[in-house]
Amino acid sequence: MPARWKEGSMLSRLTVANLVDRAYRKFGEKIFAIREHPVIYRNLGAGNTGNTLSFKDAYQSANAVAGAMRDKLGVKKGDRVALALTNVPEMGMFFTACARIGAMTVPFNYMLKAEELTGCVSDCGAKVLITEPELYNMNIAQKERLPQIEHWIMTGKQEDVPEGFWSIDELTDGYTDVEIAPAEINPDEPIAIFYTSGTTGFPKGAMLTSRNLLSTVTLSARMLRLGKKDFGVMALPLAHIFGFTTGIVGGFYSGASGYLMRFFDPEKVLRMIEKYRATIFLGVPAMYNMLLQCNPEKYDLSSMRYWFSGADAMPVEQIKAIESLGGKFIEGYGLVETSPIISVNPYFLRRPGSVGIPVPGVKVRVMGEDGRFKKRGEVGEFVIRGPNVMKGYWGDEERTREAFKGGWFHTGDIGYRDRLGFLYFVDREKDVVKAGGYSVFSREVEEEILAHPKIFEVAVVGRTHPTKGEVPVAFVQLKEGEEAKPEEILEWCRKRIAAYKAPREIRIVDELPLTMTMKVLKRDLRKQLEKEYAEGS
Repeated sequence: MPARWKEGSMLSRLTVANLVDRAYRKFGEKIFAIREHPVIYRNLGAGNTGNTLSFKDAYQSANAVAGAMRDKLGVKKGDRVALALTNVPEMGMFFTACARIGAMTVPFNYMLKAEELTGCVSDCGAKVLITEPELYNMNIAQKERLPQIEHWIMTGKQEDVPEGFWSIDELTDGYTDVEIAPAEINPDEPIAIFYTSGTTGFPKGAMLTSRNLLSTVTLSARMLRLGKKDFGVMALPLAHIFGFTTGIVGGFYSGASGYLMRFFDPEKVLRMIEKYRATIFLGVPAMYNMLLQCNPEKYDLSSMRYWFSGADAMPVEQIKAIESLGGKFIEGYGLVETSPIISVNPYFLRRPGSVGIPVPGVKVRVMGEDGRFKKRGEVGEFVIRGPNVMKGYWGDEERTREAFKGGWFHTGDIGYRDRLGFLYFVDREKDVVKAGGYSVFSREVEEEILAHPKIFEVAVVGRTHPTKGEVPVAFVQLKEGEEAKPEEILEWCRKRIAAYKAPREIRIVDELPLTMTMKVLKRDLRKQLEKEYAEGS
């Protein structure tokens, strides 16, 4: 057991630096993670069989990697370490190792190209980057593209690691049995930087503290009674704040185990749930939409306790369809800047269509454009206070001041609270279409259009109009094998949607642009329309 963990001592005050110590003390050799493709590291845990990792292995790995990075690479408290990885256990290993020595983890979307990474890596000043052979060859290809990086580490088998990179085996040679005392970190100082998805502009680096990362995910685990008997199938990207906090931080805290999928595959998700008798799945609405297209009723999903959803609003009809398979659908709400959980539907009192009630300690108000708070049932912007709210944006005091004006964090999300305090997400402030004096909430229109039997996905954005300011335009992706003309869908919309908010134009596309969490990049669609308008004017 961790030699330095003593109940009542300073180190027993839970932080992300000693989170893995607590997990090892409580859960020992219980399996923590099962990976898709086996990799054996010679210095990382006697129990490592290639595709399984126990809590004991995680503890030993965190110590070995922390000691090696500190001594061989010179990584120290406050340094930034960048991770460009898919869903592999190494994500959690490097996070716990960095936290152990007080270094800051900076996870990046594995789909980013070198040109996109350069800006963020320069912004955060990372000196170490950990990646995988496949990702490096596809997205970076040349180390010279990221001259800021002093040390490169490559995961995977040592024989697959090219010259000029540290392999995990080489890095940890001589550190198999080392024990590193967890750093005594200030719970309110930054320990990680998560860059926003950039759906509305250049990504911003949200500085998250140990208190942030532990606050709402631990409360949610207790609210939903998650524990060591639970088993999850994880296809949500671990580099995203939702996957990171629930899959890594939440897993270590609750003792739940899981199967890690490198990439989302809806049919494989269903097979793995059936195979492992899983109780938990973490997803976003686009993932659930895909699951429903794969005849999920063919699989035995009766073991499921919870289907978790976040990142975007979920149509009520799809929630009902998922729950018919077994288990409860738990919709929550959060942002990168709120670590991420703001609210969750408790298992004992859920309201379909609502994103739940604020978790304990988090205060949510609804604010109007005039800065005054709205009454229950009135629509406005969600503003937040609580232990989950970020420290600020890395190196950007102006944006930080703007985000915290009036002493509340401004989410940019529009919604309301009902008389019982449940939150209802209406739209993102930037996605509201201002059409002839009316506010058209794109999410409301999208939910109506998704009822069309031929439509798989839809995104509604505003197009500049000479007299109305904007008019709504719907980009539509049809279900596989379906055919339809824009006029047919447009007529269908006119019959079912009020005239002022019905789309003026339907554009059928092969696929919609998505972030790594399968959220539609409406920014790209708006740019396309703006370019067309400029060229035509």
